[in-house]
Amino acid sequence: MNREEMLRKVQEADFVLYDVSLFLDTHPDNQAALNFFKEYQAYYTEVVSDYEAAFGPLVSYDVDTDQGWTWVQGPWPWEMED
Repeated sequence: MNREEMLRKVQEADFVLYDVSLFLDTHPDNQAALNFFKEYQAYYTEVVSDYEAAFGPLVSYDVDTDQGWTWVQGPWPWEMED
């Protein structure tokens, strides 16, 4: 799977979590929605982990600073090949 496809999966999972969280704001006792949210939390964590393993962190606060400030290393998004 290429970078664009992996990023799309992250974006889709993020959207689902956001949408379900809005529903849960008004239906906090809906067990089906809570279960669905929990499932997508795990899926989101998985797709983000896969993306970051292949292409690096999505946001600067996920940088592993054991190796210094690596956020600025490697190509920037606009420098990557399609």
